Amino acid sequence: MEHALSKQARSLFQAALLVFVVTIVIGILNGLDIWDPPRTLVLTHVHAGTLGWITLGVIGVSLLVFGSDGDQTSAGNVARASIAATVLYVIAFATTTGVFRPIAGTLMLIAIVYAFSWVTARRGRAERTVASLGLYLALISLVIGAILGVLLGLFIANGSLPGLSAESAGNLAGAHPPAMLAGYLILAGAAISEWLLSGQPALAKDSRSGVLVVWALFVAGILFNVAIIFGIEPLIQLASLLQVIAVVVFVVRMWGALKPEAWRAGGYATYPRWAVVYLVIGVAILVYIVQLFVSGQLDPESGEGAHIVIAFDHAFFIGLMTNALLAASAIGLAWTQMEKVIAWLVNLGLLGFLVGLMVESAPIKRISTPIMGAALLAAIYARLMPREVSTSTA
Repeated sequence: MEHALSKQARSLFQAALLVFVVTIVIGILNGLDIWDPPRTLVLTHVHAGTLGWITLGVIGVSLLVFGSDGDQTSAGNVARASIAATVLYVIAFATTTGVFRPIAGTLMLIAIVYAFSWVTARRGRAERTVASLGLYLALISLVIGAILGVLLGLFIANGSLPGLSAESAGNLAGAHPPAMLAGYLILAGAAISEWLLSGQPALAKDSRSGVLVVWALFVAGILFNVAIIFGIEPLIQLASLLQVIAVVVFVVRMWGALKPEAWRAGGYATYPRWAVVYLVIGVAILVYIVQLFVSGQLDPESGEGAHIVIAFDHAFFIGLMTNALLAASAIGLAWTQMEKVIAWLVNLGLLGFLVGLMVESAPIKRISTPIMGAALLAAIYARLMPREVSTSTA
C-alpha cells in the first residue's frame, strides 16, 4: 500500500526520532552493564520511549490514516502541542521529582486528548477500515492510560489519592503500566502493522474477523485495567486468553504478507512483518507472566521476575511498536541495502536481548544490546538525513 507523508506527520516523526536517541543511549549503557542509571533516568528512558518516540509516532500515523491534507492548520496545531508537551514531560522525568511530574503529565494528557479530539472530528470523513478502527480504539486506550499515569504521578508524589484508601489508590495508580502495554501498545501496533502491510485496506464493513480482532484487543486491555484496579484475578486470565485468540486470528488474516515469499520481497514492509512476529512473542511472554503471577511465582512488589517483565516490555516497545514506526517514518524513502542490514540487525539484536533477559544471561544481553542500539541509531540517521526518495514504501 502506498502512502504520502504530510508535513505535519513528518514533523512528528522527526521529533519522535530525536527523542528516541535519549532512550537508546541510556538503554545501551544500561544493557552493557557499564552504568547503572539512577531511577530518574530509568524512568526517562521508559517515558522518552513510550511517549517521546512511540506516542508522537502514533499521532503522526493518525494524521496520515485520518487525513490531514484538507485541514493543515489544525493538524499543525496537534503536532506542535504534542511535541511541546512530550518534550516538557521527558525533561520533567529527567530533572525533577515530586509534583512537577504529574503537572507535566497533565499537560501531556491535555495534548493527547487534543489529538484524540482531532481524530474523532476527522473520523467521520475518513475511510472506515479495520486499521483505522483499531487505531481509534488504541487512542481511547491511550487516553485511559494517560489519565491513570497522572494518578500514578500524584500517588507517587503524595503517597495517596484524595478520597481513596491506600490500597484502592495503589491499585488505581498501578493500572497505568498495563493500560499502556496490554491495552494501548498491542492495539496500536497491530493497527499500524495492518495499515502498512495491507495492499488493499480491509473495510470494516467487509471484514468481520478484522473488526472482532481489534475489539477483542481493546476489550482485553480494559479487562486488564479492571482486574488490577478492583483486584479481580480471574479477569487477568480471561484478558490474556482473549488476546491470544485475537492475535492468532490477526496472524491468519495477515498471513499473505507474512509468507516466506513475502519476506524475500524485502522493502520497508520488512519492519511491520517483524512487528507481527514480536506481537506473537510479546503476547506469549504476557501469557507466561500471567501464569507466574497467578501461581505466586512473580511478585511485582519485590521485583522477583523483573527480568521477564523487562523482556515483555521490550518485545512491545521495540519489537512491535518500533518496527511499525520505523516503517511509517520512512514513507517516501527509497529502500537500500543498508536499510535492509539495519532492519535485520535491529531485530536479531532484539531477539538476542530478549533471550538474554529470559534466561538471565548477562553475556548474551551485553552482546545483543550494542548491536540493536547501534542499528537503531543508524535507522534514525537514515530518516533524518535527506536522501533519495521513492514513490513506494516497498
